[in-house]
Amino acid sequence: MTERSRLLLRLAVVASLAGALGGCESISNLNPFGEKETPLPGERRPVQPVAPQPPATVPQPLS
Repeated sequence: MTERSRLLLRLAVVASLAGALGGCESISNLNPFGEKETPLPGERRPVQPVAPQPPATVPQPLS
């Protein structure tokens, strides 16, 4: 292997590990400031309205 290919391989390994750790929820416990996140007060409601119920009978094709 050439020196350039080794460098590229190392960079690829470091980038993949950083991406894997960035998406992992287990590192969220490593908060260096020790602050607890508290949810904002208020009622939780869905953003989009719930779809209406489908009709009891489905219309049949006209053919």
